[in-house]
Amino acid sequence: MTKTMDGQIIFLKNKTIPIDKYECLSRNYHFDKIKFIPLIKHSNHSNEILKLFQDNKYLHTLKHIIVTSQRTVECLYLEVLPNLTLKERELLFNKRVYTVGPATGEFLRHCGFRDVIGDDTGNGANLSDMIIDTLPLEEAGEILFLVGMIRTDIIKNKLIDAGYQVNEIIAYETEPLKGNLQKLQHEIDTNIENWVVVFSPQGIDGIIEYLKEHKSLSIKIASIGPTTETFLWKNGIRPHVSSPKPTPESLLQVISSYQ
Repeated sequence: MTKTMDGQIIFLKNKTIPIDKYECLSRNYHFDKIKFIPLIKHSNHSNEILKLFQDNKYLHTLKHIIVTSQRTVECLYLEVLPNLTLKERELLFNKRVYTVGPATGEFLRHCGFRDVIGDDTGNGANLSDMIIDTLPLEEAGEILFLVGMIRTDIIKNKLIDAGYQVNEIIAYETEPLKGNLQKLQHEIDTNIENWVVVFSPQGIDGIIEYLKEHKSLSIKIASIGPTTETFLWKNGIRPHVSSPKPTPESLLQVISSYQ
């Protein structure tokens, strides 16, 4: 059953390749307009990952991988998997991959990974606890953790403190784009209601001040994840809604309930 939502929804994020579930589900809610504003630039670091996966001994020894970002999956999808042999891909696809959030889990399965778990953990702390509770130390071996250049160390630190061996490899780095505030100002339609969805603290410094100074505009703010919500609160912005889970389903449910 679709819902009619007046106005537009603006996602402050890069549109995920090949499919962005936020766009797909938003269309079911019949927003007048759906916009994506990229705030950060991603640069993939695929060479080191590719060397690991082309190392026959390492690939046979590796049992467990942690992937918590869709950007990491994009790096694998676009730059790593196409450069592996069929045998290497098959070995890789049989590894257990731990993740957070259904969107990232679905993307991993779309790439070909068969043993993906942790979709419902929601955040790094919960994922760490699940790994510690379900993966015996003697069976773990080295856990490969593919991360972004900017990240928290919650997962790595909790696992290391529990005795696990974690090999952390950077899969991508990000940097803010120029003119982010101007891009948002260009997309705001003062004639209709605008939902602005904030996914990350990165790249929104100027946007924060703009939103605080223009509260009279028809703008409602939604946040994704506890880190982003805390950042907004600390910077003087009270989100109208906060998605309890980092999923499009959860986000659109809280926006719909706000109406």
